[in-house]
Order: sequence, then structure tokens, then C-alpha cells
Amino acid sequence: MKSKKHLKHLNENPMLGALRSIILGAVVGAVLCAALLGAFALAFVSAGHIPQNLISPMMLGLSVLASFVAGFVTAKISRKRGLAYGALSGLLLFVLFLVSGMIASHEPVSLTAGIRMLVMVLSGAIGGLLAVSKKSKVK
Repeated sequence: MKSKKHLKHLNENPMLGALRSIILGAVVGAVLCAALLGAFALAFVSAGHIPQNLISPMMLGLSVLASFVAGFVTAKISRKRGLAYGALSGLLLFVLFLVSGMIASHEPVSLTAGIRMLVMVLSGAIGGLLAVSKKSKVK
């Protein structure tokens, strides 16, 4: 019985539902990014040569894709406010990437981090917008 009360409480509080969908979307985006990073690392090791000028654009592209998917998943879960929730999931994903990068490298935040934040928030918002504005097919 306690779990039913807990679920009822989640349904009554829209803030908890929104937070849940934003966190789940960001986690899905982070898992996707980790999987793609692993695949690219394997491809680079197999190739034997890593072009240094390719790493930064590749990371930005993976961040954009992960943020887009995070926003899309967030909006699919919440089924409303895709633009705002998608942007928030992109921002949360950026914060996760920023904190993990700062822990790993011990370097200060650069200008590219601001650009990456802007691009990730925008791509998350676009993913969320597309998820809620997509028409469902009715037979």
C-alpha cells in the first residue's frame, strides 16, 4: 500500500514528474555518449592513428547528439513542455560532462565550455520540441 501512495504522490506533484523525466533523459543521453565514445575509441585504436584535429569536433558532435537524445527522451516521458524540459535535460547533461571533465583534467573552465553549453542546451530543446510536436499516427 505504501508504494501506491508514493505513486499517487508522484502523480499529484508535477514538479517531481518533471524532475524525474529530466534526470532520466540526461542519464539516457550520458549512456549513449559513453557508448559512442567507447565505439570511437575502439575505432581509433584499431586504425592506429588518431588525428588530433578531429577529437574536439567529434566530442562536440557527440555532445550535441547525446543532448538531442536526452531532450527527446525527456519530452517523450513527460509528454509536455518539450522545449523547456529538453533544454533542462541538455543543461543537466552539460553539467555532468563539465564536472566529470574538471575532475579528470583539473583544468579551469575554458571558453569552449560556454559554447558547448549553449549548443547542448539548444540541441536538447530541439529534441524535446520534436518529441512533443510529432504527430501520432491514428489508424
